[in-house]
Amino acid sequence: MLEAFHIRCLQSILGIRWWHRKTHIETHNTANIESIEHLVLQRQLHWLGHVIHMPSNQLSRCLLYSELLIGQRPVGRPKLRFSDHIKSVLRKCDISEADLEQFAADMDSWRSTCATGLESFAAASVQVASDRRAR
Repeated sequence: MLEAFHIRCLQSILGIRWWHRKTHIETHNTANIESIEHLVLQRQLHWLGHVIHMPSNQLSRCLLYSELLIGQRPVGRPKLRFSDHIKSVLRKCDISEADLEQFAADMDSWRSTCATGLESFAAASVQVASDRRAR
């Protein structure tokens, strides 16, 4: 829904109407802006690197690596924990979970890792969209 709103706003700003038959990818290229999912992933990876650089006694870092000691999970499919969400973000960007600490330890390597991961995510999403359009 967020992506649809983003596209509608871009189309309104650029003056693109439905009869122009522009795809979302063409709209993004015309506006020279990435998809909203790409921007959200970029911010999440930036924040993750920031939290990993924090001291180990900082609350944000403790919450990133902690588990609840008491309490119950709901019956059925439990809601995802934040650590599960971070793992899915890393998988989308082809970043190894095992090497996360090593990459994030050096700011330059973390930035380059995030950039290459986001490029691979963007390329994969463009490929999926073109395959869908071809079908």
